[in-house]
Amino acid sequence: MNAQDNADAPSTVEGMGLFERFLTLWVALAIVVGILLGQFAPAIPETLSRFEYAQVSIPVAILIWAMIFPMMLQIDFSSIVGVGRQPKG
Repeated sequence: MNAQDNADAPSTVEGMGLFERFLTLWVALAIVVGILLGQFAPAIPETLSRFEYAQVSIPVAILIWAMIFPMMLQIDFSSIVGVGRQPKG
């Protein structure tokens, strides 16, 4: 591999979208929002804690499944945007 090959390759930052670029910020914001919800709206965590089966939180299980399922299907979210522009492909 020579210097020309490296010059043609896109940098990692250019290839990353807004979500990926600020992932740490989104995670930190989600943690802060969760803490604030627990402090100022304690009914929400209390209600969600009622939905358990065999000591497993059903809402958490559903959200984890929703997070992992698109990766299992290898969905390319950038091409989903293109479907709206060209529905016939």
